[in-house]
Amino acid sequence: MALALFLKQGFHGVGLREIATRAGVALGNIYNHYEGKEPLFTALISRLYIAFAGDAASLVPLVDLETFPGDLEALGHAIGELVVRNRDCLTLVYVDIAEFDGHHARPHYDDLAGKFRALFGEKLTGAGAGGVDPAVAFTATYLLFTNYFILTHCLGARPFGLGVDKSVAAIAKILSGGLKHRGSK
Repeated sequence: MALALFLKQGFHGVGLREIATRAGVALGNIYNHYEGKEPLFTALISRLYIAFAGDAASLVPLVDLETFPGDLEALGHAIGELVVRNRDCLTLVYVDIAEFDGHHARPHYDDLAGKFRALFGEKLTGAGAGGVDPAVAFTATYLLFTNYFILTHCLGARPFGLGVDKSVAAIAKILSGGLKHRGSK
């Protein structure tokens, strides 16, 4: 119940008493588990992030160091599905950004490349194309697709004025081909 209230009203817009009432428990029962509202909020972000990080394991079969970046469109769509399945986590991160400058969520996103390196193991080790660390390349890919899908699935925006499939294809093409000056061959 606390999650639904934080998502709808933000952190400062809800009190522990309201959370207890909506959950059908005594206020003291909440204090048996949390020292206050902020520790409850922190626990929610951590729980949701752990679930999101575990869900990211679904990306492992789509990444292979030998062929990375491989099928970027399939990877992009899989990341889009992650965004949809973990929308509450991402929304709570935005609440944290708006009300706490991201203090609670920041540790979960620090060294994201290292976290992906640990998740993917040998699939993201060694030297990548152009000397770029494959974990850094994957993280940049992940962040680009994640931000695109947050805009489309959470906000309902169409940042490129295209449908999802065409947008994912365009992002994949940019990522695989890089950006070149229009006059270069």
